[in-house]
Amino acid sequence: MCVMLKLISTTPSPYARKKVARLIGEREWSVGERFSLGDIAAGVVVGYISLRYPEISWRAQYPNLARLSDRLEQRPSFKNSAPYAQTITDKIV
Repeated sequence: MCVMLKLISTTPSPYARKKVARLIGEREWSVGERFSLGDIAAGVVVGYISLRYPEISWRAQYPNLARLSDRLEQRPSFKNSAPYAQTITDKIV
């Protein structure tokens, strides 16, 4: 979990992305032989990075994470909760 938090900190850590990519390796799922909480965590993190830091080319650097993300994005639960950039128009006091 600590690695995941480093991934979504103010400036996403390249070390953390590398570590998560290494931990997942070439497996179909992040932990075990089927979809799990680990996949949800990894999918949420890379989705956040894609949305908030489009200049980070993590897909090219970590093709195994990109493959996992592509699989996750096909799941109805991910499709129905895809993040999107919000525009805040209310004045903050």
